[in-house]
Amino acid sequence: MGLKQLSDFILEQGKYAIIMLVVYLASKNFAKSKVVQIISAFVGGAIAYFFLNDPEKVFDGMGTIIEKLFGG
Repeated sequence: MGLKQLSDFILEQGKYAIIMLVVYLASKNFAKSKVVQIISAFVGGAIAYFFLNDPEKVFDGMGTIIEKLFGG
């Protein structure tokens, strides 16, 4: 691997690092909002209720998704 290839690799991967940093900082600041905290509490409560009400259905759905991802 020459210097040109190394430079290209660093520049290509640097774009992704910057994008991940921007998304992280935006989501961190967005999560401080009271409205987002309230909405996420409702969503978390709904997920917990759904899971506690019928856990077999939840696990079957998750298994189907994992099966599709790994081609099982």
